[in-house]
Amino acid sequence: MDTLHARLLAVVAVLTVAAVVGMVVLWPGRPPQPATAPTPLVDGVVRSAQVVECPSEALVPVRPPCVRAEIEVLEGPGAGATVDVDTGEQGYPAFEVGDHVRVGDSTPPGGEPSYYVQDYARLGPLTLLLGLFVVAVLGVGRWHGLRSLLGLGCSLLVITKFVIPAILAGASPLAVALVGSFVVMLLTLYLCHGLNLKTTTALVGTAAALCLIAVLGVAFSELAKVTGLSSEEAQFVSLTVEGLNLRGLVLAGLIIGALGVLDDVTVSQASTVFAVHEADPEQGWATLFRRAMGVGRDHIASVVNTLVLAYAGASIPLLILFSTSGVAVSEIVNGEFVAQEVVKTLIGSIGLVAAVPLTTALAAGIATAAPRPPRPPRRQGRRRAAKADAVEEEDRWLRALRADEPLEGYGRDTQV
Repeated sequence: MDTLHARLLAVVAVLTVAAVVGMVVLWPGRPPQPATAPTPLVDGVVRSAQVVECPSEALVPVRPPCVRAEIEVLEGPGAGATVDVDTGEQGYPAFEVGDHVRVGDSTPPGGEPSYYVQDYARLGPLTLLLGLFVVAVLGVGRWHGLRSLLGLGCSLLVITKFVIPAILAGASPLAVALVGSFVVMLLTLYLCHGLNLKTTTALVGTAAALCLIAVLGVAFSELAKVTGLSSEEAQFVSLTVEGLNLRGLVLAGLIIGALGVLDDVTVSQASTVFAVHEADPEQGWATLFRRAMGVGRDHIASVVNTLVLAYAGASIPLLILFSTSGVAVSEIVNGEFVAQEVVKTLIGSIGLVAAVPLTTALAAGIATAAPRPPRPPRRQGRRRAAKADAVEEEDRWLRALRADEPLEGYGRDTQV
């Protein structure tokens, strides 16, 4: 085993120990329970919907129109009952006959039955879409696809059973995100791509890029005065969970979000290096690094564009609102909501850019340091092989003539 490979394995061992110790130290106890139990929801189906005058106790000159939906409850204690639910015509979805909805019971103690529509029932279409996704992954990826689905399940398990509960328990979101990312990285990379030099190289490159992203995130979130209070969800969470570090939540989201793209970049780049080396095992480290970086630069250009478009696509309603507000672009960018996304996008992109040359250099060092297999003998062409067979046949004839022996393969009575 060469020195560089041994060092990479030592780094992986340190990461594994750090991930295990971190999970033990940060493992949450019993998560906080909500003060009041949420209202149970049941399935219902819209049987009719018509526009009516909104009931109102206030004396207003004009009452806005409402939609009265007749909904049949499909499950729960009131299964089979038909209830009327009034909703505003504006600001609410337009219910149609046959729509499946989630209905909540808001009947006061001792009062008349009262229900409300919480949302559409979407579990059916989502389950169908999930099934199509699984079929597509298994149909194209086969065994690798199955392993990728198992890796996805491990990632979701770590996030839901460790990351979220640990943050709710009061642990540092940044520390929890780093430990959770290391655990996800170790599980998914080796599960999806196997225990080999390529995966080990990609894992070390991913870990180094994540640490760089964490350092830059801490520094620039402080310099840019990112508070984490830019969204209504963050403000609501701050009121619901006492003592929650909202800036830490921003950093945790940055790290976990970057991990999803980093492993793709590092694995692809490591695979490129080993494929280029396999095509020409005689090339040195510098030549291999230069050739693989040609592919890496193309990867950088596409991935950086992907990150920007992903953040822009998630914020299209807000971008439309800004474009119609008449506010100067400099003021829009200076606002915390946009500034926070700019910080996350640029830091994530810097981490991705740094991961490419780092992973390429490590993979090139591993590939060129490995012992070279002996070269297989060159295969003769058809004409040369035919000529060699003809010469061998002629030699056999001459030997038979000299020894006055029967020619094997031409009959027992054939004599020379």
